[in-house]
Amino acid sequence: MVKFGKALPLRTILFPLFVAVSMIVGIELSFKASTYIAGVSEFGISIGLFFMIYPAMTKVRLNEILKGMKDVKKLGLMVLLNYAIAPFLVAALAYVFFFGIFEKFGLIGSQIGSQVLVGIILLGVAPCIAMVMVWTDLAKGNLAAGVSFVAWNSIIQVLTTPFLVYLLARTTLTIDPLVILKSVLLYLVSPLIAGSLTRYFLVRRPYFAKILNTLGFVQISALMFTIVSIFWSEGAGIVDNVYLIWMVGIVMLSFYFVLFHVGYYAARRARFDYPDSTAIGFTVSARDFEISIAIAIVAFAAYPYVVLTTAIGPLLEIPLMLLLVWLQLSRRSSILKATIGMEMNKNEE
Repeated sequence: MVKFGKALPLRTILFPLFVAVSMIVGIELSFKASTYIAGVSEFGISIGLFFMIYPAMTKVRLNEILKGMKDVKKLGLMVLLNYAIAPFLVAALAYVFFFGIFEKFGLIGSQIGSQVLVGIILLGVAPCIAMVMVWTDLAKGNLAAGVSFVAWNSIIQVLTTPFLVYLLARTTLTIDPLVILKSVLLYLVSPLIAGSLTRYFLVRRPYFAKILNTLGFVQISALMFTIVSIFWSEGAGIVDNVYLIWMVGIVMLSFYFVLFHVGYYAARRARFDYPDSTAIGFTVSARDFEISIAIAIVAFAAYPYVVLTTAIGPLLEIPLMLLLVWLQLSRRSSILKATIGMEMNKNEE
C-alpha cells in the first residue's frame, strides 16, 4: 500500500507557540534580569546562532557546496532577485505603508515616518549571510545551494550595499569588509568546519542517524534560546515603542512574504524543484540585520528612529521567517501528496 506524504511533525505545528513563549520569556527577563543584558547581547545571540547553524552543516557535503557555487543559472537568478529587485520592492512597500496608509490616517508623523522608511530601506539592501541557512534547512530546501548563495552574497554585498544605500537613502558610505568577514567566520565558516568534522568522523557510524536527530532538537532549542536572547536584550525598547513595532511588523511581514514568493515562484518558473526553489526563496527574503544596524549607527546616528527601526528588524525576523518555514513545509507536504497521487494514477492506468 502506497502512503501519502507525512503529516507535519508536532514540533512544526507548535512552532508559533514555541516562538510566542520564547518572546514573552525574553521580554520578562529584560525587566527581571536587566543586569545581564550586556552579556546576553554580546554572547548569547552569537552562541544561539552558532548552534542553530551547526546542526544544518552536518548534513552538507563540501563537494555539493562547490558544485552549487558554479551553478550559473541558479546564481544568476539569485543575484538578479537579491540586488535588482528586492531592495526596490522593500523600499516601495515601506513607502506605500508609511506614507500611503499610516501617515494618511494620522498614525505617524512625516518626520518619524521618513526616518523609519530609511531604516526599512537599510534592512532591504543587504541579503542575509547567516540565519538564511537555518530557514532553508528547516523548510527542507537545498542546503548546499543555500550555503553557496551565502558565500557569494558575502562578497557581492560589499560592492552593492553602498550603491543601493546611496540610491535609495541618498547617503554616501563605505562598507567595512571586516564587519561582513566577522559574520562569515562566525556564522558560516566555523559552523561549516564543525559540521564537516562531525560528518567526517561519524558518518559511517551506525548511530549517525540518531546523532542527526539529536542535533535537530539542538537546533530547535538554539532557535528558542536565540529568540529569548534577542528579546531579553531589547525588551525595554519593545515596551517603549509598541506602536512603532506593529507598524514596522506589518511592513516586514509584507516584504518577507512578497520577496519569498517572488523568489520561490521565479525559481519554479525556471523549472527548479522544490528544494532549489525554497533555497532561492529564503535567500531572497532573509535580510542581513547586522549590516543594517551597523550602517544605521555609523551613517544615521543623528536620526534615532532609523537606528531603532533596524534594531526592531531582528526582533521580528525570526518569528516572521518561521511563519514562512511553516507555510513552506505545508506546501511541501501538498506537493508530496500530489506527486504520489499522480504516480498511483499512472500505475492504475
